[in-house]
Amino acid sequence: MSEINVTAQPDGQKSIAVLPFANLSQDMEQEYFSDGVTEEIINLLSRTPGLKVAGRTSSFTFKGKNQDLRSIGEQLGVSHILEGSVQMSGNRICITARLVNAADGQHLWSDQYDREIADIFDIQDEIALSILRQVKVQLFGEEPRATFKRYTNSPEAYQLYLHGRFFHNKFAGTTEFNKAIGYFQSALAIEPDYAIAHAGIASCYLNMWFYRLMPASRAIPLMTEATKRALELDPDIDESYLALARMHMLYEWDFASAAQAFEKALALNPNAPELHGQYGLYLALTGNTADAQEHIAQALSLEPFSLINNFYGGYVYWIAGDFGNAVAQGRKLAALDPAFWGGHMITGLNLITLQDYAEAQEALETAMEINYNGITLSACGALFGLSGEPESAHDILTQMASLSKSQVVSNYDFGIVHACIGESDTAVAYFQAAVDKHEPPMLFFRYIARDWLAGDLADERYHALIDRVAGMH
Repeated sequence: MSEINVTAQPDGQKSIAVLPFANLSQDMEQEYFSDGVTEEIINLLSRTPGLKVAGRTSSFTFKGKNQDLRSIGEQLGVSHILEGSVQMSGNRICITARLVNAADGQHLWSDQYDREIADIFDIQDEIALSILRQVKVQLFGEEPRATFKRYTNSPEAYQLYLHGRFFHNKFAGTTEFNKAIGYFQSALAIEPDYAIAHAGIASCYLNMWFYRLMPASRAIPLMTEATKRALELDPDIDESYLALARMHMLYEWDFASAAQAFEKALALNPNAPELHGQYGLYLALTGNTADAQEHIAQALSLEPFSLINNFYGGYVYWIAGDFGNAVAQGRKLAALDPAFWGGHMITGLNLITLQDYAEAQEALETAMEINYNGITLSACGALFGLSGEPESAHDILTQMASLSKSQVVSNYDFGIVHACIGESDTAVAYFQAAVDKHEPPMLFFRYIARDWLAGDLADERYHALIDRVAGMH
């Protein structure tokens, strides 16, 4: 077989995207398996030094779409594309893989792997090795174990884990996260030492807490336990260190420990898009906005279609005081997925600061229609307070109080609406409670006060709260 000369990217980095392998099985329930095989190959390749690998979210944007591969290559910023299919029949599996030059659509290499299900781990390694040989990437570097890492030798546990990842990656809400946790736990029932399944559980609980789907009193202990167990079983899992870093940063407000966890995760997997996005947020919160924007750019280079990374990109622009670019980022995200509330939210929040209240209201009400919770309600309440509509703001407070009986509505959510109405005594009491409970929005309070609580709404107690938060991390 002839060697392939891979075209380097402008920065000298070689690049590839792995498109979702088509499920050719008659049973559509096997969709999770073909998705899982694709994701595992992406994970294996992304740990290869010097190889840029488009992230899972962006690659899966093209699932089921018959787009021209050259166009896909341009959109993902890669020179080569791997595509293929998976067909399961009984206890056998057939995987095909094809490497394509994205510039001209030329097929450079293809192969077929017909194996028993018990050999799925060998199949994944064999495919990855073949691809790596073809793109002339150094295969066994300093950490070969990280490149071809096996977390279990049990096919049954592995398939349950893939089911869990399938629901985890939906990021759709409580039902999906609970399904993911259930599958991860079923995998652990077969193999209790399955470290990455513990890491998956930790990620689920962290996201459920952060997005107001579960109270901290329930989510944080469960996340802490799962993260600790994952790291005890295997200290070389970047997903565990990312969860640990986010907990240190967002809940414990221990930025020194967060930095160590981020650095460890980046050393294990420098191509993890979400890791760069979260690290960018960390850097912004520590005042390093230039470095933060570099990591956001890297995250979006790896995952241009990632909702979460685009979302945090907007946050980084906002923290830097670049409101125009923050609005543009929000609108880009809203165009990318109009059904995701985050793009409308970022747009609306920054339009408030620019005092474009009419456009801000349209964006924020759209976000609230999609995701009716304390996050979106409090943003609308703040808008009404700042735009001189206190009665509408009080109506929002009433809705929040009603919602709090069945969902998590944070102290910050109530506090910011009262603050924007000018009811600073009540606002301070809520903000102090929010600091006591380490609610994540208080990490951003410095910038909220900068943009919204100046002039007639300023209160010296807000500055005291800012200093208190700063002293805690």
